[in-house]
Amino acid sequence: MTAKIPLQIVELRQPRCALRFGTAPCIATGTPKCYNTWGSCPSAATRVHYDATGSIWWRFVANRPGNYLFGDYSDPDNIRTHGIPVSGLSISTTKSELNVSGILDGKSPFGIHASCSVSMDDFVFNDVWGDHYLADRVNMPTRPFWAPWLARNRLFGGMELVIYTGYEGDALAAMSQQLYIFEGVDGPSGGKVTLRGVDPLRLADSKRSLFPPAYTMSLKTDITAADTSLTVITDAENNISGIIGLTTQRHVLIGSEVIGYSGYTVVTAGEYLLTGLTRAMGGTTAAAASAGDKIGRVGHFEDAILADCAEYLLSDWTPVGAARIDTATWHYERDHYLSTSRCNTFITSLTAADVLCGELCQQGTFNIWWDERAQLVKMQAVRPPEGTPVALTDATAILADSASMTMEPDSRLTRVLVYYDQIDVTKTGASNYRVVTGQIEADGEAEAAGGEPRTLQIFARWVQTEAQAYQVISRTLLRYRDVPRFATIKVSAKDMAISAGDTVDVTTRTVIDSEGRSKTVRWQVISWAEVKAGETYLLDLQDFTLVGRFGSWMAPGADYAGSTTDEHDTGAFWADSAGLMPDGSDGYQWS
Repeated sequence: MTAKIPLQIVELRQPRCALRFGTAPCIATGTPKCYNTWGSCPSAATRVHYDATGSIWWRFVANRPGNYLFGDYSDPDNIRTHGIPVSGLSISTTKSELNVSGILDGKSPFGIHASCSVSMDDFVFNDVWGDHYLADRVNMPTRPFWAPWLARNRLFGGMELVIYTGYEGDALAAMSQQLYIFEGVDGPSGGKVTLRGVDPLRLADSKRSLFPPAYTMSLKTDITAADTSLTVITDAENNISGIIGLTTQRHVLIGSEVIGYSGYTVVTAGEYLLTGLTRAMGGTTAAAASAGDKIGRVGHFEDAILADCAEYLLSDWTPVGAARIDTATWHYERDHYLSTSRCNTFITSLTAADVLCGELCQQGTFNIWWDERAQLVKMQAVRPPEGTPVALTDATAILADSASMTMEPDSRLTRVLVYYDQIDVTKTGASNYRVVTGQIEADGEAEAAGGEPRTLQIFARWVQTEAQAYQVISRTLLRYRDVPRFATIKVSAKDMAISAGDTVDVTTRTVIDSEGRSKTVRWQVISWAEVKAGETYLLDLQDFTLVGRFGSWMAPGADYAGSTTDEHDTGAFWADSAGLMPDGSDGYQWS
């Protein structure tokens, strides 16, 4: 049998102007005509006709024998090229990585974002694809691909980089895909270029996504601490008309006072009267203010589920957008595990969306990551696994001598303190919280065991109740009361479907019990990477220490003896006074 030959294809997805001369052109009638890109539209007068609904997807493969006829040219405004053979094609990626419960030192609570780097030699190209006006051009020099491409595309907004991995002969749809946001090109230098991509969650950083938004707004006239209306000067009505957050009311910040308002009227262009004021919200103090004082908008999340807050931030306030969120899985996790974690939180200062999402992951006990294969943002609660984890053993799945294990003693926790219920939403620090509650794992601090206090303090503006605080504490300690262990294994292509967030049961000689026997341990996959395209995959694992038998409440009147095996696995029933079920098995634990 002939062995399959691994194949990788790089695809640069480029939105561009789809309109051509003679319709509603985005071109000049002079020379040169535009190259269907914003950067090559010659004037403001032509750019008003710009329409980015068209696109071209450039595909590159290693320069070797074979035809890669993946192209589609049926629509001249949406071209998908054949595989363009290039020399020196090299692809490297860095892994995205979960930071379970947002605890691990040196890592963002939002996790680590993936990136990719694609290098290739520049090559001669005659614009046979993608130029609507090639026939109108004269005396064109022999030219490379990338230098002219960069001259035509000075902005990269909306561009994506996709890495296809499969085997020669596979259809594109049958290959695995990893999608990245295209960040730019280094070079050409020495005849080579390097394309850079990052996962879409990078779009939530402080350079691109601040919440609440910054507007130019100021106070028209003086106000007293008792006034019930005020006049705002700003350059757009949208600055004061929109509701920011998951709430029913609009809010502004003047000085250090949060003020709600129920309506507004237009006084004149750029001048608006805010009415129905609610003064001194969020624990702030009503105060007088002077004409010309700056005004900021305030984000508010009112009786909102924490998982919904994170989804809202990513979908409405970052370029990540709703289309890239796996809403079906997100809502399943929310409804089954996270629906009781609610908040009444004001965001009064400009904060990066990824920082806010990191806080929500930690205080809401869930993880968010970019799934390169599914090309969607995933969310998962810190919870027991559903179903039976995949079993990986030295004999059946783990490549020889590839398993290794490390430990992170600095990440072990023996006590978790949660400060919650903010006093004043404009202030920070431990003294600005009404309540602090915590839990100590005394066994982990016992002198005889060589233990010592290891404390995590969480200043939780998204937590309002004792029940929520204890949920954060208990789920965090369940994962980190023992020294966290991390493992790395390599598997073959048959196990490539295993991905971040999955749980696996691993049996390997690298992990043994106190008597030296191989021990089956449950782990959670926190990242994966291709070692050899289409052949070998590396899995990074963190030990999964949510031990016990977990289940969800059954319907009223459900009877253990009369229920199915599947219902025993997923439902929960009351145990007897000894903590056992009618068949003698261990009782369930709260998740």
